Amino acid sequence: MRGRLAVSLGVLAAVGLVSAGSRGSLGLFIEPWEEAFGASRGEVSLIASLGFVFLGIGQPVAGRLLESYAPRRVLLAGLVLGAIGYGGGAFAPNLLTATLLIGVVAAFGSGLASLSAVSYVAGELVERRQGIVFGIITAGAAGGQVVVLPIATAALGISLRASILSVAAVLAVMAVVVLVAVPNVKPAGERIVGVGAGRLLRDTRFWLLAVPFFVCGYTSTGLTDTHLIPFALHHGVAEGTASAALTTLAAFNMAGVLIAGALTDSVDRGRMLATIYAARAVSVLALPFLTSAEGIFLFAVAFGLADFASVPPTTSLARSLFRTGGWALALGLISGAHQAGSALGAFLGGWLYDQTGTYTYSFTSAAAALLVASALSFALRERSGLRTLPVEA
Repeated sequence: MRGRLAVSLGVLAAVGLVSAGSRGSLGLFIEPWEEAFGASRGEVSLIASLGFVFLGIGQPVAGRLLESYAPRRVLLAGLVLGAIGYGGGAFAPNLLTATLLIGVVAAFGSGLASLSAVSYVAGELVERRQGIVFGIITAGAAGGQVVVLPIATAALGISLRASILSVAAVLAVMAVVVLVAVPNVKPAGERIVGVGAGRLLRDTRFWLLAVPFFVCGYTSTGLTDTHLIPFALHHGVAEGTASAALTTLAAFNMAGVLIAGALTDSVDRGRMLATIYAARAVSVLALPFLTSAEGIFLFAVAFGLADFASVPPTTSLARSLFRTGGWALALGLISGAHQAGSALGAFLGGWLYDQTGTYTYSFTSAAAALLVASALSFALRERSGLRTLPVEA
């Protein structure tokens, strides 16, 4: 039984890896899309920005679907949509078509098979030491760029179309693995009482989780993951070196999230989140001054350790607060807030660059937002007497 559980968790981590890795590779395509479609940085960034919106929409939809349908079907549907979106997007004749296929279809699919959906399934499989489990699952998602980005980078040497098709192929292979290997977990609705979105949105504790996670998305997958490569290229760093720096960031994401997962089971989660966001603010504030290849790699290490580290304590707190009903939906909504922040970060990063010719304003705003997130997270410290959300009668 233990061996079967380990295999199941490994497969779920792989789903998160592929789903997150496909989205995290978009930064690689920004300049090639500019050349292919004759578009500006801001126009091309709309693909990533709109993608984060539909990724965010897909996550609460997944939360609702998980209450009624077998989780394996939800994950499978998401991966298939992702493969279709990227596969079609590789042959897009113009920017609008690429935006619809990759920024809408593939992104919504990624939402259905996102980290929040995978974490829900893992949380239902394991009752104890969940912080470590969430850390392992998140490490899989954090490692998505370590696996997918090098594949897409190598294929980009052939052509832009080959690079995008390589992402579609990875998603298609993962869909087959899910069909064969993901366990049949019962829908949440068969075991617990559901709680509506309206009730969650009226709960202050929900917003203390959601707002910092919005900032998390704005500063990480939105701004940094999308624009770190263009930022490096702007300062004369070679494309291969910039891609390697982003891969390094993803590798340290994995290390940071595993440490965070282990600590989640033993330390105050609110204080932990406050510390993570404050550390991330310092690294982002320093980035405009780290313009050499060595500086970019230094940032990748520092930011990577604090990047995905926010996920295990956030996921664990969501389950603790809303475990008697609605935690799948709560996690989906919180993750949706993350993607809304990602959409804003991806778009503003490109738009502000077009207006000013620099990324300094984007990274400065990100640091300020992270300090706000740190303060809000501190309000979630355990001694404040947080209680589980009662079941709705």
